[in-house]
Amino acid sequence: MFKTIHKYLGWRHWAVFQYNSIFENLFILFGLLLLNGQTSFFVLTDILVFVVFSIFSTSYGYLINDFADRELDAQHQKANTFSGDSGIHAALITGIMFALSAVAAIRFINRPFFIALWLIWFLLSTFYSLPPIRLKERGRTGLLAAVTAQRFIPVLMVYSIFKAVEIWFVILTGAYVFFRGLSSDLNHQLEDYTNDIQTETQTFAVKTGLFRGKKILRFSLEMEKLLLPVVLLYTIWRLSKMPDYLLLFMVALVLLYLAGYFYSVFLIIGSKNKVSVNPFGPGQKTVFQFLHHSYPSVLLPLGLNVILSFLNPWFLILLGLQMWMRGLFSFQVIEKSFIFNIFKRG
Repeated sequence: MFKTIHKYLGWRHWAVFQYNSIFENLFILFGLLLLNGQTSFFVLTDILVFVVFSIFSTSYGYLINDFADRELDAQHQKANTFSGDSGIHAALITGIMFALSAVAAIRFINRPFFIALWLIWFLLSTFYSLPPIRLKERGRTGLLAAVTAQRFIPVLMVYSIFKAVEIWFVILTGAYVFFRGLSSDLNHQLEDYTNDIQTETQTFAVKTGLFRGKKILRFSLEMEKLLLPVVLLYTIWRLSKMPDYLLLFMVALVLLYLAGYFYSVFLIIGSKNKVSVNPFGPGQKTVFQFLHHSYPSVLLPLGLNVILSFLNPWFLILLGLQMWMRGLFSFQVIEKSFIFNIFKRG
């Protein structure tokens, strides 16, 4: 039983936790709770059910993609969750994952726009890979479909379930998530560029060309880095009546990001634009990886969770779950982090 769970839910070293829009952008949920004053014990239930929903939904999205790409991945000699499985078995597992997602979604069907968002997500996630539509081979449309389904809609669901009342917070965080998703999905296409050329897979990167694709990626990376501090400063402004010690803690979080950002600018200027700004290299712990992933996905949600825990100690449950999920109870994980290495070198 555990082997089955590990294979289909824990695919690619439990990537369902790493490449999950809700986990990537958990700070948006926590920021929304603070802005709306939703710090009661009862909101924890919705958060936990929504997290389960996001895990099953993300798994469905990736499994339906692997289901559709079994033959293509074999040609590319790429890992595929369903390698060695029959088509019927693969379809059954994918269907079960969608059914689990649907069960978790029941709790939220009465929330504004949730059903519409869920239906759009299902259609985009399914027909991104499945023929005859197969959006991933439709250039710009396919890339936008991937960003929308995998990153943008899950965050819209957060606004639906947890009642976003700050319109500028919605606009700013929405723009940030869009560019962050664009960076990730476009980078994935650029990494597969050679294989897709050989198999005549008409992705956006193939249609637009390698050089232009890299320029768009660079623009997207810069946009997400500029938008995040705007989101944080707006949030601080709207939370100015929060207790001073918590406000100072949040200001410190923003200053940490700004220090990293200006350090990255210094590196780019000092190297005459020759340093690699790509944050997606496997195993690298650079300032660019810190700005794209470690800070927004790990440090920032942890920091906001600490603030929520001061307001209501029940949120320590989420703090503990976050630390466990990120492996922060292991000194070896902390030792490999960018910040630890900065202090070590200092």
